Amino acid sequence: MIDRKNLRQGMQVYSGEGQLLGTIERIDDDSLTVNGQQYAFTSVERAEGNRLYLTRQVGASTDRGRAAGQSQATQGDLRVPVHEERLDVAKRPVELGEVQVHKEVVSEQQTVPVELSREEVHVEQRDVANRPVAPGDAGDAFKEGTIRVPVRGEEAVVTKEAVVTGEVVINKERTTETQQVGDTVRKEVVHVDENYERRRAAYEQEYARQSGASGARFADVEPHFRTGYSAAIDQRNRQRSWDEVEPELREQYRGQPGGDNAWERIKREVREGFTRARES
Repeated sequence: MIDRKNLRQGMQVYSGEGQLLGTIERIDDDSLTVNGQQYAFTSVERAEGNRLYLTRQVGASTDRGRAAGQSQATQGDLRVPVHEERLDVAKRPVELGEVQVHKEVVSEQQTVPVELSREEVHVEQRDVANRPVAPGDAGDAFKEGTIRVPVRGEEAVVTKEAVVTGEVVINKERTTETQQVGDTVRKEVVHVDENYERRRAAYEQEYARQSGASGARFADVEPHFRTGYSAAIDQRNRQRSWDEVEPELREQYRGQPGGDNAWERIKREVREGFTRARES
């Protein structure tokens, strides 16, 4: 029975036959919950890094139900949601630029013809017949002085008036255009591993031939065969060779006890799974 202290949420849980059941969602006093299913600690066979393996009698597949002594799960379809991102393009008003209309004040000399009238004074002295001075004019006789005769006329008075002589019409017209807006979206692609079971016997025979009398069980190394098989059928690796994929697979095992040494111990099984998947 595994120590509860060695368990943590998020660990990957595999059945005894190497099938990924999910990750640990909750840890209770004597059981753990994976993908809605509850498994007792007694059904855990071993832990390897971030992976937890159950006994071969527990969690073999979603159709085999629960181990003896546990309640039978409700039968029905297993629904796996497949997610996809889609572009949603909205429109918002923005300022694309501006058109400047600049007014400048300039000065120019302007001449306007105008006719002005004025009075002209003509002085003429005439001889008249002698006559007595009128009684009323006697006081003005023999007095010196200046007689002022006002001379009237017209002068030009210039004023300025602002008038509208024209206008500039600025018209904005709304036009539309079609643009191709692109971005990168993600979607989930479901790979149905329906051919692995047909190859499982060949993997087991190959392991038995190579391991000889070591006594190690195929169930202990089967996840490594499956890892290589899954990498080979992955759509992203269709055009990639083992040498190109191997560094990424090595990185997946880096966090496990033993680091690169652990990878060297299991690389043969992973590569065998990869190679046989490509041979089909």
